[in-house]
Amino acid sequence: MMMKLPRTATIILVISLIWGSSLLADQTTDKLRSLLDEGIACYNAEKYWDAQNIFKIINSIPKDENPYLTTSALMLIKTTYRLGEAEKSIALAYDFLQNYPESKYVKEVKLTLAEVQLSLGNYQESLRIYLDLLKNYPDLEIQSQCEDHLNKIIDFYLEAETVKSLRDSTSDNFSRQYLTIKLAEKYHSEGHTDLAEAELKRLPARLENKYLRDQLQKVEVQLKKPSVVRKYIGVILPLSGSNSASGREILNGVKYAIANYRKNNSEDIIALVFDNRSDGVLSIKQAEFLARSPKVLAIFGPLMTENAVLVAVIANQYQIPMITPTASGSQLASLGTYVFQANVDYENLGRFLGMYGAKVKDIKTVATIAPADEFGKEFTDAFCRTIDEFGGQVISQQWYQGEPTDLQYQINNLKMTAIEHATNHFEARFNLAKKQLVKLVSTDSLYLNDSLRIVVGDKYCFVFKPDTTYRLSIQDALIMTGLMKSTDFEPLDPDTITFPQGLVDGLLIPARANDARLIVPQLIYYDIRIPIFGSANWNEPELLRKNQAVLQNLYFISDYYIETESDNYRRMAKDFKKNFGKEPERMELYGYDTMNALLTVIKSGASTRESVRQGLLAMPVYHGLCRNISFQGNRPRINSCAFLLGFKQNKIQPVAIIENGAIIEEKTKP
Repeated sequence: MMMKLPRTATIILVISLIWGSSLLADQTTDKLRSLLDEGIACYNAEKYWDAQNIFKIINSIPKDENPYLTTSALMLIKTTYRLGEAEKSIALAYDFLQNYPESKYVKEVKLTLAEVQLSLGNYQESLRIYLDLLKNYPDLEIQSQCEDHLNKIIDFYLEAETVKSLRDSTSDNFSRQYLTIKLAEKYHSEGHTDLAEAELKRLPARLENKYLRDQLQKVEVQLKKPSVVRKYIGVILPLSGSNSASGREILNGVKYAIANYRKNNSEDIIALVFDNRSDGVLSIKQAEFLARSPKVLAIFGPLMTENAVLVAVIANQYQIPMITPTASGSQLASLGTYVFQANVDYENLGRFLGMYGAKVKDIKTVATIAPADEFGKEFTDAFCRTIDEFGGQVISQQWYQGEPTDLQYQINNLKMTAIEHATNHFEARFNLAKKQLVKLVSTDSLYLNDSLRIVVGDKYCFVFKPDTTYRLSIQDALIMTGLMKSTDFEPLDPDTITFPQGLVDGLLIPARANDARLIVPQLIYYDIRIPIFGSANWNEPELLRKNQAVLQNLYFISDYYIETESDNYRRMAKDFKKNFGKEPERMELYGYDTMNALLTVIKSGASTRESVRQGLLAMPVYHGLCRNISFQGNRPRINSCAFLLGFKQNKIQPVAIIENGAIIEEKTKP
């Protein structure tokens, strides 16, 4: 049997074969190019470990045999940073600048180096690199990137005296003049316009650099107006490491929201972005740094519940509002009055779905099959409590561990419990109907008159007519009088594979990601055709389209719904694509909507941490592109807006929405 080599070993073997063979140079180049393309594809897919291994291998090839050495070296710098190895990334960057000073990638290496230095808190070194880029690469894209970071470094991270000292110690004319202009701007923003004017007088009558002349003109205009204090929002996201894909997508949405706000409002809002690498200790340090500065109005993030719990402690200690766009733990907001969850937590998701099932679909009996983890238990418990609250009954609760590849045990248990319940329920109904029959035949003129009289015994009914007397079973009498139906007496077969209809009114299956694909074939096998209630992980259009027969009565709850055909979405998506090269997806829209909700509070006049907190509490429902947000619902500071979705007219669309914890039914579009 042939042994399968690990992925990295296979790559090394390919390289060895290339250089150990007599292949022509162009064939060798083609192989290298293919390997480089694979590495870049891994990088773009956030498979950073695989990408790093590939770039290391390419970098090991001698320069005279490797036309892609500098390309792979650049990508190795970027990949190493994305993996959270900041110090190693810096070392690789400086080696690159020393070894390849004429490379076309010098600009990108310096941009990455400045970003990494800033992430480590090396503000002066980061400032030096950004100034070098600003001076030597006078294109608009570089100017925009450098200017944004330089504004943050000079205004937020450095004191005026430090900026002045850096200005006085540099021998570079461009840097000295730029820092003089920015120092004047900083003095003015701090209310020292006289010092700002004095600094500007130090400049030559005419600056040679056009960019600097434009900057000077902007500051001179500012000095004629009252000073505007920049407002800062701290952003803590995983931008490297295992969760970096989600973090970077949400950051794109945040950047787009702030850019639009700054474009349409006079206020200068700046995001201070920190990479927490999904690390709890690092999250605490970053939150403390932000909380200690009075310039920071709020903290946006983190993403993961375990990190958000730690930051929540800091937020309450320093009384700074934090809003997390994705953390879903049901106990998070209870940690303090400064913690806000834009995601609907597991408990609210279960409660709102239970409300819809009980109040709109009128289900009286339910059963559940759920994963035995925090998500499954909190969601299911809230759903079941709500069914009980509205007078329904939970017949059976079944749990599974790991992937739901075989639910035979759970489904059989559910079926047997439901049959037992149905049997008991039938006996209660039968006895009640029999009492009703006794009353009916003794009081209703239809069954008690000169030509007809009925007497109900223990097992039979006796029918007396003037010319005859005959006997009926109690069952036949109940059917004849309409007190019960013939189908009520059909026997339930516990040995059948299929799941008899009518055992329960609804089945809750709060599937996790990818669970639905494993569960649907089993629903088909056991012929389960009752209404199914589920979580947002049922949002798989192709799966629903192919299995409409068994999923035609599927209703699932989600905190997001993207109406891609709406004018608002199309306009935003078109503009977003211009800036980021692609249309926004769910995570980008999470960042965009959550930041926009926070910005609406600031726009309404909130200028202190406490006024931001009060503004979020009182905020009317924010209607976003993928989610609605309100904190005025059933539980404090937890988003109380959601979508009830179904598969109708061959597409997933809302059948109802939840706003402030209340159901608003939707009319299905024709």
